[in-house]
Amino acid sequence: MKIACNSNTPFGAKLIRDKVNVGRYGNDGRYHDFESNFVEIQPECDNDVEALKNAVKYWENDKFGMNACYVVQAAKNGSKYYVNHKVYALTAQQDKFEILNPDEILGVVHVVPLGGRSKELFVEHVQANPNYLNKINTKYAGIGTAMINSLKELCNMMTLFSSKEKSVRDFYAKNGFCEYPPNTNAYTWIKDIFDRF
Repeated sequence: MKIACNSNTPFGAKLIRDKVNVGRYGNDGRYHDFESNFVEIQPECDNDVEALKNAVKYWENDKFGMNACYVVQAAKNGSKYYVNHKVYALTAQQDKFEILNPDEILGVVHVVPLGGRSKELFVEHVQANPNYLNKINTKYAGIGTAMINSLKELCNMMTLFSSKEKSVRDFYAKNGFCEYPPNTNAYTWIKDIFDRF
């Protein structure tokens, strides 16, 4: 079945960053660099909406992937509450992003500009495919970090509220976020001012 984009936009998912490294498990029992791609989901494209929905509905123990689907569907339907919201996906797919393959979507992230400033993001949801989380010798590793690193290329500051699980809090700390005030689950990452020169 062919699904077309219903908008003035001729293509589907927009490539934001290519050659985003994640680990891919090899026959030698080790992880090797694998170049994935970071794309922006286009709510006006039926294929993007369906691909995202078909990806996350099969993710066992999904916490936030379905939330990202809801955002995309609400934006597609013209909801005023999601006007500036964006959903990105990390995909193992190498080309033809106008026809996203749901089986290749490794993770999703939902963000909104903070206070209307495009270089400051509030991260609403981050979800790697749960099949690759906290398990040994999974097909892919480092999906969450790859998505966070891709967002770091788009902004100067990110804030978020972490869930209380130690593994999640450790993940954000490992990726350069600081909890402030202490014991609030409020985390912020700020680009080093010296990185700008």
